[in-house]
Amino acid sequence: MLHIIKAVIAGAICGSITALLGYAKSSTAESFDWKKARQTMIIGAVIGGISGYFGWSYDKAEEWASNMGITTLIEYIKKAILRRLGKE
Repeated sequence: MLHIIKAVIAGAICGSITALLGYAKSSTAESFDWKKARQTMIIGAVIGGISGYFGWSYDKAEEWASNMGITTLIEYIKKAILRRLGKE
């Protein structure tokens, strides 16, 4: 059980970093928005966690989450929480 938890945490960290780098690559210094970067990193962390849990590649986990509607669900939950916290 501990190895699964470690894999999920490692996947979440790597997914978050992957998402941040992907966002940074597609934006300029002037257009970089930490709010959008944060949102991208949250999705990346969840996808990475799924990847670590199932032992899949990041791409396979992203495709699975997208097909299952998990990515959209995460967006809704994330936005609701951020609104409640007054961060959006």
